[in-house]
Parts: sequence; C-alpha cells; structure tokens
Amino acid sequence: MQEEVYEHSAGGVVLSQGKVLLVRHARGEWIMPKGHLEPGETPQEAALREIKEETNLDCELGPLVGETRYDFERDGVTVHKKVTWYIARPVKETAVAAPLTSEGILELVWLDPDAAYQRLTFELDRGILRKALSEV
Repeated sequence: MQEEVYEHSAGGVVLSQGKVLLVRHARGEWIMPKGHLEPGETPQEAALREIKEETNLDCELGPLVGETRYDFERDGVTVHKKVTWYIARPVKETAVAAPLTSEGILELVWLDPDAAYQRLTFELDRGILRKALSEV
C-alpha cells in the first residue's frame, strides 16, 4: 500500500491598486503566495508569514476566499493538500515586493486581473482568483 500524507497550507490573493501579485516558483509555476502551516499556527498566521517569506511584503488579511484541495506525488508518497486562501493587501501601498529566492521564488509580477488569470499555471488558482475578485 502506498504511503499517504495530508498537508494544510494557506496563502493570499494579494491585491493592490487594481493589480494581483503572482510569483514564479523554481518549478516554473506561476502561483499566488502560499505555504504550509507550522505546528500550532493558524491558517491566517501561515498566510501572512508565507506572503512575507515569499514576497517581502507585510500584508493584512481580508476575508476568507475559500479552499482548494488537490493530490500529487512527492518522492513516491501521495500528498493530499488543502490550501486555505484569503484576500490580502499590503500594509503600505508604497512597499516594494521582492522575490525571496531562498524560498524558491524566482520572480514576481503585479498584473491586472485578466493578465493574472491567464498567467496562473493551475485552474484551481484561477478559480480562487475569480472568487476573490468577485468579493472585492
């Protein structure tokens, strides 16, 4: 029987001045900032921490957008992933986002919503972006 693990991550649909922040991961994927929960951490805390770690932006969270769930294989182990998504906005509109390569982030861009929707690698992320934009 193949080993299975369950992981919970959290992230943000980062919005500022009508633009959406996307990051390009070292795997080549265009995604929104997200990452795993540390022990004892809430999804909100993880979302804020991961946004900061990946983009160098201090943000404040808005409403919960929703959750995505997907499965993938890592080193022969099936991973069942749940991601909790929030709307997020930089605390300072003048803050400069910068990719943190130590987190595997190679590039980041601010795009208008249509361009962000087209650039996202995964359909589940496009669904979360669409839902977030309908709520702001």
